[in-house]
Amino acid sequence: MEFVESLKLAGTVLAALIASRTIWSVARAKYLKGWGGRKVWRRKLNLLANGATADYVKDLLGTPVFENHQPPSIWVQEDEKPKWVDHVFSTPHAWVVTRRIEDRLEAWSVTITDPKFWWDLEDVTFRQVKGRLGRVTFSNLLDSPSGKYESSRARSGVYAESASFGNPGGYQAYVFMHNQEGIGAMKPSGNSDVRVGDFQRPDDRDEYPASTDGAHRSETTVNTIIVTWQRDEITHRTWQLWPVAASDQMRLLHRFQKKNGWQNKRLLGDGNG
Repeated sequence: MEFVESLKLAGTVLAALIASRTIWSVARAKYLKGWGGRKVWRRKLNLLANGATADYVKDLLGTPVFENHQPPSIWVQEDEKPKWVDHVFSTPHAWVVTRRIEDRLEAWSVTITDPKFWWDLEDVTFRQVKGRLGRVTFSNLLDSPSGKYESSRARSGVYAESASFGNPGGYQAYVFMHNQEGIGAMKPSGNSDVRVGDFQRPDDRDEYPASTDGAHRSETTVNTIIVTWQRDEITHRTWQLWPVAASDQMRLLHRFQKKNGWQNKRLLGDGNG
């Protein structure tokens, strides 16, 4: 009789252990899918760094879904390799794009796609900028940007501002951007093309209108940051050649397509404000 009772007790204990393990597994999965998962990915984004190896980035972010190369010019030699290569990573909360020049990470970007996700910009900018990517507006992030860029078209629109802080900023350049592939709202300034400051090129200083400091800065969300050692390689090109997630390519990834990617088109209208 005592043996039977012992078996019953052992069975009860085993059932309790199995139930507790199941509850723990379910709770852990929900935690990692929600708040806990967002906390984990914030830590991962904090570990991105220019100069990192390809293996380091792959171990951190997984396998990239796209690879882009510098567009060839009419002067390129047949055996000449592309100057830069971009890898696009699809994470649960953001697009991450890395740019390698001669197998060295020279620039990278993060575009927030999850409305519940944000990323503190204080650490990545060496405490030079305070604000949460995906939440903060341009007027609350930068008082005096060193450059402004805007491009509004019928199917796409971006607004960006640049800043660099010398040694306090790690001798890096930063581009803060509203990317239509990310979350938040964009309010056009009324100019379809703007290149001011860092974004001006020697041959177009009189071609573009000056940017206005109107309501568009206070009503446009900063959902993207680009961190680079090669400022001119980015700011002197059109935004489609920046290392950022671009809508025309992202929409091809139907299985992981972010439902918020095109929500801002209604705010852009026909591209004329």
